[in-house]
Amino acid sequence: MIVNLTNKKYIARKPFFAVSFGARLQGMIGRRFYESGFDAMVFERCNNIHTLFMGQNIDVIFLDADRKVVGLRRGLVRWLPWVRCAKAVTTIELPAGLIDYSGTEVGHVINVAEESVAELAAKPDDKRLVREMESIVPFKESRK
Repeated sequence: MIVNLTNKKYIARKPFFAVSFGARLQGMIGRRFYESGFDAMVFERCNNIHTLFMGQNIDVIFLDADRKVVGLRRGLVRWLPWVRCAKAVTTIELPAGLIDYSGTEVGHVINVAEESVAELAAKPDDKRLVREMESIVPFKESRK
């Protein structure tokens, strides 16, 4: 789950964390958001990307080590060989239009977590964290 803690809005509910070499190499090549089962792709230890061979335009959020937004790129078209933000340590790729929809701006603080609120609630040690998240983010996970 990716949440903008500054304006208390969700950015993504099911991010994919590109951790392995293969996942980082492939990135969004041959994939489309939502159809692939995720709504964001997160690259830790990354401050540059490309849009070669991608099937859709994307928005990109660059975060520093404190999870503060240090760069935004809106509506990046396909076939850009190099998109970089020198201050960033984490890069988040999103469907085009989500930066504006979420109201994310440079300087905002972003919470990037691999687990959703529902998954955290299942863990007894994390109930306090869930209550804090629910108090700052007015959203309830759907129960399926």
